Amino acid sequence: MSTPSQSPNSIMLTAPDMKAAMAFYVNICGFELKESWPSEEDPMWMNLDLNGQSAMMGAPMDPAKVGEMCADNGKELAWFQSVAEEWQNNKPGVGTMFYFMVEDVDTFHAEVLQRGGNPATDPKTQFYGLRDFGIVDPSGYRLVFYTPVAMENCQSCSMPLTDAKPGDMYCNYCLTDDGKLKPFEQVLEGAIQGYFMGMQKMERAEAEVAANEMLLKMPAWNPETCG
Repeated sequence: MSTPSQSPNSIMLTAPDMKAAMAFYVNICGFELKESWPSEEDPMWMNLDLNGQSAMMGAPMDPAKVGEMCADNGKELAWFQSVAEEWQNNKPGVGTMFYFMVEDVDTFHAEVLQRGGNPATDPKTQFYGLRDFGIVDPSGYRLVFYTPVAMENCQSCSMPLTDAKPGDMYCNYCLTDDGKLKPFEQVLEGAIQGYFMGMQKMERAEAEVAANEMLLKMPAWNPETCG
């Protein structure tokens, strides 16, 4: 078996049907099969690549046979024993989503459909600067394919983002010097003084109400989107 060619961020998934997993990732999603062991025809492990992003797959381990692999190493035995047992007792991928970046998510989505795939969602531009869609693999893992996009407006205060780069969410007025989103109170005060009082010529009390109502509709501060 050759040395796996992995990207800095790699995932390893357990697939009960390795052949079905290979067909899905290669034929439907366009991954390249880099390595397969012991063979491509009957894989127990494989390494797949999509634009330098690595997804490895392995067949489930029998908990009763884990000891044959690492009986002389207590820590490894405990580690792999728990992996094997938890796999048997739980649904694959519960609570997780695996993100893969593609050059053009709409084109990629169309290619997945042409290859016979059945995406769970359609491409959608999200407030956090990604355009993405989701799909479920044969084992039940949820995958999200995405492309960073340039937003037209700040997702904190709605100011136009004239020079935004793909993935940028906020304007400079809403960011600290180190690029983090300012606390709500600071953004609110800026909106009160800079926009509603300074540009709209409102009195303080009226400006406070208007600024608060505006910000709470924005994705950064709306409880339904920001959690």
